[in-house]
Formats: sequence, structure tokens, C-alpha cells
Amino acid sequence: MSTSSSFRRISATEALQLLCREPTARLFDVRDLQSYRSAHVDGAIHLAEDRLPVWLGRLPKDDPVIIYCYHGNASQTYAATFADFRHTRVFSVDGGHEALVAAAAGG
Repeated sequence: MSTSSSFRRISATEALQLLCREPTARLFDVRDLQSYRSAHVDGAIHLAEDRLPVWLGRLPKDDPVIIYCYHGNASQTYAATFADFRHTRVFSVDGGHEALVAAAAGG
């Protein structure tokens, strides 16, 4: 089974809509800690590789998991990992942080 089909790539606008609709959705920022501390989307949780096992075990398998990075590449790796651990609603944000900031600003 290919992991690429076990999560879905979505636009920044779709990600923001999902966050509004789903109170249990979690938004993860997988950029480096300095970038996260400098600026991140409201409500985003910083996720580094060493914290991944904790979150994999903590979150209900059917809660939405939305992941963003710089441009939408690294987030796909993290999304595939969540999907591999049987999380059923996993999303990677195309365009990453900048796209989310632009979408939140209405652009």
C-alpha cells in the first residue's frame, strides 16, 4: 500500500475551512523551532521529530490532523507517518506557512 494515498494534500484555504468546521482538528507546524517562534499560524503546535511518537499515541485516530511546513514538502512526510499509524483524516497543506498566512489574510 502506498502512503501517498493515505493522506490528502489540501490548499491553505481548505485547511482554514477545516479548522473552522472541526473543533477537534489539530494544526501542526513542522518547520524548525526558530521559524515557529518567529511566526506561526494561530493555534498551531510545533512538531519536531522527537515529539512525533507522543502525538501519534495521544491523538484520536479519527481527529483531523493538518500539517504545514515551509512550502508543503516536509509536511507530506509527517502526514504519511500519521497515516501509517492509522490516523484516518490527515492533511498536508500545499504552499506551507506562507500560503496559510496569505489565506488567513484573505489573499
